[in-house]
Amino acid sequence: MPNILFASNSVSHFPGSTIGSALWSFDSNRVPYSIQTPLQTKCGSPLLPISPDNTQEWWFHLRNGSSEWYVNSDDSIIEIVDANGARILELSMYDRTGEGYHTRYTVDGVSYTNTQSLPIPENMMRTYDIMIKNDGLNWRAEVYTNELLIENISVPVNTFIAPARFNIGGHAGDTNNNDTNYYYSEIIVADGDTRNARLDLLRPVAVGAYGNWDGPVLSLSDDDPTTGMTTVSPLQSQSTILTPYSGATNISNIVQITTSVRGINSPANLQHLIRMSAVDYLTASIPVPFSKDYQITDWALNPATSLPWAAADLVTAEFGFKSIA
Repeated sequence: MPNILFASNSVSHFPGSTIGSALWSFDSNRVPYSIQTPLQTKCGSPLLPISPDNTQEWWFHLRNGSSEWYVNSDDSIIEIVDANGARILELSMYDRTGEGYHTRYTVDGVSYTNTQSLPIPENMMRTYDIMIKNDGLNWRAEVYTNELLIENISVPVNTFIAPARFNIGGHAGDTNNNDTNYYYSEIIVADGDTRNARLDLLRPVAVGAYGNWDGPVLSLSDDDPTTGMTTVSPLQSQSTILTPYSGATNISNIVQITTSVRGINSPANLQHLIRMSAVDYLTASIPVPFSKDYQITDWALNPATSLPWAAADLVTAEFGFKSIA
């Protein structure tokens, strides 16, 4: 199974975005809302972590849809960029005869554009998977929509530049500047194949065995940066009970995510924690910077059994974190 480098269905990870409530724009059995991006605005992701296996392959998975695909707009769906913000690959939709999906990519400073004509519906989500890979000689990319391959690119490369972030949104709207609603959900970045992936988001709903951090769990809000849980002391543990899991039985990865920031005189590190059968399983210490940052742990296997996860494992498991000096 691939390593999950980023997973999100949260507006807090894409500053400028808002919560989308259109019923067609998200699967309420998996996630609580969609991510809506403003007109003519690209919303950037956090910095992507390096793959623990140091692979030279990145997969970007997302669901996207629009209330209108305007005939004169070439609307960006996702733009993958390097550490300096320069475009590596962008997928856009130009809903006009002779146009369609545009894949723009830059290799060794040279820019290219490919076009694939394919109708796209309004008020309906499509799933996209984009692979970017360095095979040692060539820069390669594959683009899928609803698992249909629409681009297969291979270009000789001298200097391979790795993806570092990505942007969502940037749709133009019509000539009268009327707002077009643009939505995303179930965003995943991995170092292996993400086709047929789904993201089931479980959120804290109650305090578990540990409640040493200040702030009620139910006060946490994705679209309010003033909400959160705090502690000024080291070795303070917090565990939470999550919303019930009702998804598929074949679970490939359990991903634990926090977004945190270090305050003055506060602990400098944290550990992600899982508590099962009264036993705590902890990650190595994760530095917490003075600017808000994204922390992710991919529990590829159940640490209590060293076996793949089963749905039953999540019934009593508590997920949380521990402060470290």
